Amino acid sequence: MDEIIDAKTFAELAAVGALDLTAGESELLRREMNRQMSVISQLDVVPLNDDLQPVVHGNPYPSEIRCGLREDIPQPFENSAGIIAQAPVTLDGFIVSPDVPHQRIG
Repeated sequence: MDEIIDAKTFAELAAVGALDLTAGESELLRREMNRQMSVISQLDVVPLNDDLQPVVHGNPYPSEIRCGLREDIPQPFENSAGIIAQAPVTLDGFIVSPDVPHQRIG
């Protein structure tokens, strides 16, 4: 099987996703991703008419069948401090998320 996602590209993806994987987990996940990419590439053999337009916006959802917007009423949770206390990094009562590196992959 041709590898679409090589080890170097997978390492970059894992770093961007801030994944903490063992070598075995990385290899297993990379192998599975390549299997899925292989299945997706098999779709190339499905014959399509040249004039077939892609559906890029999903199914239509006309206004006559849409539900109205609900009123946005805040409902504070009684133990938010308990949830925040479980986060690995906090600052002034807020959860601090890891920095996402901005880099080109591939």
